[in-house]
Amino acid sequence: MFPRTFFNPLQKATSTFPVILSNSNSLVLPYIYLNQVTYIKALTLQRFLVKSRIENKLEDDLLLLVQHPPTYTTGRRDKGRGEFERLRLQEFGAEYHETLRGGQITFHGPGQLLSVRCYVAAIERMIIDTCIKYGIKAKNTKNTGVWVNDQEKICAIGIQVQRYITSHGFALNCNTDLNWFNHIIPCGLENKQMTSISKELSKLRGEEEQIGVEEVLPNLCNSFGRVFDREVISLCESNLQSKSIILNYLENNLDYIL
Repeated sequence: MFPRTFFNPLQKATSTFPVILSNSNSLVLPYIYLNQVTYIKALTLQRFLVKSRIENKLEDDLLLLVQHPPTYTTGRRDKGRGEFERLRLQEFGAEYHETLRGGQITFHGPGQLLSVRCYVAAIERMIIDTCIKYGIKAKNTKNTGVWVNDQEKICAIGIQVQRYITSHGFALNCNTDLNWFNHIIPCGLENKQMTSISKELSKLRGEEEQIGVEEVLPNLCNSFGRVFDREVISLCESNLQSKSIILNYLENNLDYIL
């Protein structure tokens, strides 16, 4: 879900997308796909990784990819919604958490690919490139995220930056149950709808399509590598020093076997 990324504070606002600077000398970017883990476990892992980067215990960037069970989260702009809202949404069988990421309330759930990484404009470009693989013409608008038109959003984005380290990230709807979004105003935008790769592909082909996270994952990693000029490989295939630290943490804290 994140790596350590430094940005140039003097960069002009007219840049097409941010210049990515890193303290890592390697052009290899390892990723871990954890399938479905709870939001709290993923958040705990993020905090461990961020803390390790701040303390220079980890030298390499990392892309963390997960799915969550049904979960609603709020951002900094939407905190303090109250106990009633938490209880209301939990009645539908979902978790509810307030977070420090940017943006407002949104939904995370199965069929949605989540990641944490750097800058919004570059993330948007990467998601647009991924959608092209499926013949979907996506775009960015005045509202953050990636859209297939001015009314339908396919990917939400919200990040947190702590001492030049980014966490949280994007949520790309692959074959997500979009009915979960009916219980909220996604990202605080009135009269907007959420869509998914599967829904858009079904429209294009005129028949029901189900494109899952595992199918989208390699295309997304390829697009990520092109936009950020890195070779994206599985952490298990890498020889990076941080590999043993991360794998040991996963084994001891997430009950997850890679």
